[in-house]
Amino acid sequence: MPFIIGILCFGLGYWVASSKPESEQHVPEHNQVIAVENFIQHIQPKGQTQPEEGLVLQQQLKNQKTQVNLVIDSATTEQINKYLEQSFPGYDLSDIQNKHAFAKRLVSEFVDSENDPNEVLAGKATVTTEQQYSVGDVLPRQIYAGQQLFAHFDTLGKVPNNEQVFVRWSNQSTGEVLFFMPQRVSATREQNWVSFNPVKGWKVGTYDVKYYQLNDQLNPIAQTRFKIDQVID
Repeated sequence: MPFIIGILCFGLGYWVASSKPESEQHVPEHNQVIAVENFIQHIQPKGQTQPEEGLVLQQQLKNQKTQVNLVIDSATTEQINKYLEQSFPGYDLSDIQNKHAFAKRLVSEFVDSENDPNEVLAGKATVTTEQQYSVGDVLPRQIYAGQQLFAHFDTLGKVPNNEQVFVRWSNQSTGEVLFFMPQRVSATREQNWVSFNPVKGWKVGTYDVKYYQLNDQLNPIAQTRFKIDQVID
């Protein structure tokens, strides 16, 4: 599944096209589109690219975050909508009233991929190997490389239930964002889960998972951190 978003590609591509010396700043629109498409092709889903390429993109965005945000501010609503729709096809984005603010929050949460352990959130989250969660379940430190893991979260009735959430899985040992997309859940329950396993398999290390409301500010719901000590091929 793709983990990256077109609006980030748009920001970088547009910035690259517009950051030339003043005498060369006028760039035909079709060249800007080509720049965007090149970035999109460069950061295809993990099954088609090397992890290092995703890390390069994250570092580029981090170094150019201010410029990317300026590009987002200067983009038209139609441009922002276009890239959000390309990034998240099939998802309902109608609850996002301020798409520019949403796009900037996406950039921020993509480049700052580590959970803040001091951040107090309304809900709770935990990762297990089972779809059905029971209190006290603990993730084994030894798992299979291709094993599906389940990130359970509970709003505890403090966050409005919705049929969509945004979720980020990241490898803190490498700094790589593994998954960064909306997901559908049950709007009738406070407890839900999203499952995930990297295309190239789990590696020994520390991982973060964070859930957000799919709204303008990507308000966090819950987060957790887990560790894998041994991977069985």
